[in-house]
Amino acid sequence: MAQSRQSQWKDRATAPYNFVPLPQGVLTVPLEGSRRDDEERERAKQSYRAHVLADGRLSGSVALTIESKTPVFVGADAQEENFFAPNGELRIPGSSIRGMIKNLFKIVTCGAMRGAGEDYNDRTLYFRTMADKNLNKLYAAEMASQDFVGKNRISKTKSKAGYLIQQRDDPRCYICPADFDVIPDRKGGSRHFEVVWGADGSGEASCYTGEMSSKSTYTKHHSPNWMERIPIPDSVVQAYREDISRNGVDLLNEKDKNGDPTPFVSIRNERAAAFTDDPDIVFAVPCFYKQEKNGDICHFGFGRFYRIPYHHSIGEHVLNMDTDGFDYADVLFGCKDLWASRLAFTDGIPTETPKMETAAYPKILSEPKPTSVQLYLEQSTDRLAHWDDVKVPIRGYKLYWHQKNSSNWRNEDQKPSNMVKSRITPVKAGTVFHSSIRFERLSEDELGALLKTLRISGKRLCCKLGKGKSIGLGSVQISAQLHLTDLADSCRHLFDSSGAWNAAERAQEDEDVKRYMDAFDRVIEARLDDATRSRYKEAIKDLICMLDWGRTQHPEWERNIAQMSIEGKDSLFRSRAVLPKPRDVKKE
Repeated sequence: MAQSRQSQWKDRATAPYNFVPLPQGVLTVPLEGSRRDDEERERAKQSYRAHVLADGRLSGSVALTIESKTPVFVGADAQEENFFAPNGELRIPGSSIRGMIKNLFKIVTCGAMRGAGEDYNDRTLYFRTMADKNLNKLYAAEMASQDFVGKNRISKTKSKAGYLIQQRDDPRCYICPADFDVIPDRKGGSRHFEVVWGADGSGEASCYTGEMSSKSTYTKHHSPNWMERIPIPDSVVQAYREDISRNGVDLLNEKDKNGDPTPFVSIRNERAAAFTDDPDIVFAVPCFYKQEKNGDICHFGFGRFYRIPYHHSIGEHVLNMDTDGFDYADVLFGCKDLWASRLAFTDGIPTETPKMETAAYPKILSEPKPTSVQLYLEQSTDRLAHWDDVKVPIRGYKLYWHQKNSSNWRNEDQKPSNMVKSRITPVKAGTVFHSSIRFERLSEDELGALLKTLRISGKRLCCKLGKGKSIGLGSVQISAQLHLTDLADSCRHLFDSSGAWNAAERAQEDEDVKRYMDAFDRVIEARLDDATRSRYKEAIKDLICMLDWGRTQHPEWERNIAQMSIEGKDSLFRSRAVLPKPRDVKKE
């Protein structure tokens, strides 16, 4: 058996996050109907109603004690530095607790991973690289051909030159074809990400694409055909806008995702009309582009060798993890437009007046994006898998490691920036909150699934809550106490001995909790096939590893989960070191 790429590499990637692998199979609940169409959805609603009203259902609550192990920050909104505190009363919103528990619940119950923003946003990623042989080959096949000038081999682009334009009262984008020349740059890269426009009506524009001193050429667009206007499909424009990893020129926007100005290379309104000699053209920018065999534009960019999209999207790598059926998260947390949740999460209320950290600007981390295939895709061979390898699954659910250093979240340079404009004021480590989860009419295995999520490690659950997870904030430890409603008692006595409403809830012993958890485990054993069940159990081991606060006690732990620098020729990031599995991350 060939040794894995991960085990062959001496140097492994480090990151403040890791992934719990997907089981590649979904545990569905035995409801009739599906999500497929209106008729099937109506069948599902009727089946769900019968399921909930069946005999033997359990109601009650789970009392939660939430203790912060590190500073925790849950803001009122993106612009506020203060902790969430409606009416001046600091608390953790029940919605935040619900989101934290639901994410873990989906892993524990072998749930579906769905797109459209529910679990991930399906989109096409872009790349341009010469650093990896496999990716280089993929890029060259699409964008470059080799030619010889004397004894020197040079790369020639397979793209075409043109001007991307927009017309008055027309939101669509078009490309007007043009010619281009490659011209020696005697100043050697003194200009970068810049367009030098020629005279109005000339059709000429010189494009400088890089700041490297070795940059020896630039391109000049000329001879455009303003009368030929090739429409760019809306999907292609949208994919270009969603390329959040692009550095440098954005042809369509003057500001990037952080609100910072981008290199301004376009002309607009009267200037665009004068340059093109067409009063209907209100936007123009030089570009390069490629067309499909049928003439449709498939992608575009600024320079000759621009970033191009993979042919396959993120969703195509979420293998076997979507279903028309319903999983445990659907039937407990609610299913949009079909039925409501049977779980209600209360706000976390502090047991005493919380002690607060000093307000400070948080640290900024330039986190690698999904374009970093060595981090976000499973790697198993010498050949680096990429997003066009459709049989390669994503790494799984992204979780953040716990970090012991409670002061490491502060930015050394305590000044506002374009990335961070507001200070934050977290609560200190050691703050205790009380919350609860009320549940109605759960089956034994459904209650067991919820309890297993809260007691997954066999001890108190330690997970991440709020903002700043990557910089060490948000580690909380949760203990849970089960209470069941005695329906007979509640019917006999409306009020208790003190005159208060009789909740008729009885605390349950550990053996009762175990009985319900065992009920769920029997479902796992009975309804998952051998391969899916085996991979599921391995995923649970990695999940427990990610939740283990004890790892923070090892002296070298912070170094082994540090964010990699992208600077330097010899950096782990530039060498595409592979991220090890959670259980393979060194503890010391």
